[in-house]
Amino acid sequence: MNLTKKVSQYIERTKEDHALYNKVIIPTEDYETFTAAENVGNVLFGKDGETNVKMPVVMDNTDAATVDSGRNMSEKELLDFMTNCIESRNDERLGFMKDFFKDDSISQVMVKSNARVVWLQDWYPIKDCIYAISVDREKKRVLVVFRGAITRPDWNHAFDASLKKSHNPVKDSYEGRSNFIRVHRGFFTYLFRQRKDTSTRKYDEIANKVFEYGTKMIGDDFTVCVNGYSLGGGLATLFGFFASTDERFTRNGPVKIFSYGMPYVASYSFADAFRHQERCKKVQHARFYNHNDIVAHLPFNVRVSRRGATFVHVGVDVKLFPPAGVASLCGSRPPHVRYNKKEPVLASYMRAIKMNSLLNMPFPWQIKSKHALPELQKRLKRAVEISERTSNPVIHKTLDEVYESLVYSPLETKCV
Repeated sequence: MNLTKKVSQYIERTKEDHALYNKVIIPTEDYETFTAAENVGNVLFGKDGETNVKMPVVMDNTDAATVDSGRNMSEKELLDFMTNCIESRNDERLGFMKDFFKDDSISQVMVKSNARVVWLQDWYPIKDCIYAISVDREKKRVLVVFRGAITRPDWNHAFDASLKKSHNPVKDSYEGRSNFIRVHRGFFTYLFRQRKDTSTRKYDEIANKVFEYGTKMIGDDFTVCVNGYSLGGGLATLFGFFASTDERFTRNGPVKIFSYGMPYVASYSFADAFRHQERCKKVQHARFYNHNDIVAHLPFNVRVSRRGATFVHVGVDVKLFPPAGVASLCGSRPPHVRYNKKEPVLASYMRAIKMNSLLNMPFPWQIKSKHALPELQKRLKRAVEISERTSNPVIHKTLDEVYESLVYSPLETKCV
């Protein structure tokens, strides 16, 4: 059985596996991905067992240039070459694969990136949250990535939006400090419930792995970056906050969180602690979300607490708008950047009303597309293009610079 046939069979099998999930939840783009994979296979593999990849000048385990280095590899030669690169961790030689993906697509960015995946935890996809760890030696950074909701338990945790009381991990004294914080119960349970067999928590497992790979592959001067989409964004925010209280991860700079399409995560007690960590330069958070993405405005946030809204967002919000047209009559709009500072009771509640899910809900048939990761990626790419023509100085800043102007400069806070 040749390699082309194996690839086709794998794609068909994966299609069938994904079809078992609820098709109302899975975006159409996921199925289009399989078609794109088949197209890549058609480009990669030619006729008569020959591929469209040129023979490299120097093959593995040889010091001399290959005589027929100009010819195309056979399927077996390509498979052996890729296997050797992966097993030897010399995956930089797979750079030719970037030409098989659309420019600036997620897949191409991943192939061109210097970050390398070193750990993927998907052993128990029905019970545990799925995450991966990668290491970028050039930037001296360890990245943690949390997956969005796919399985039924994922969705059960996402919709378990009651507030759970937890001990405050921040030991410093700050205004309004409480011994407890209240966070989204579903997200918290995914990270902090104890296993019955080992009494360990998922957070501890991830934190230890991050420290292990950081010190082993980079050294003591690594920094931590946490990413997540939708459910994964909520997990990333919680993990990043708790990691910011661990000096193993803040010695060389703040823990940076980048979330995409993330719903509400916690209440004002969490936000107070989070803002304190921000002012102490131990954590930064950029929350990207699409205009009229209902998920980014969930859960339904109308209950009144003694501090205003029940749920609040943290970090720097970056609101992404669609292209000019029917959905955006005002023309091309640059991203709207706003820092979630502490607000008076009335202002907090009025913002919750303005950010209410009912007032930010698209047409029912657009709910999936507005929240889809490919749509986020398209708007991010477009936002970069628009930002080059806008005069808003914040748009052109890095996350460090945004925090310098919006968080650190306005006030000086002593971290005790």
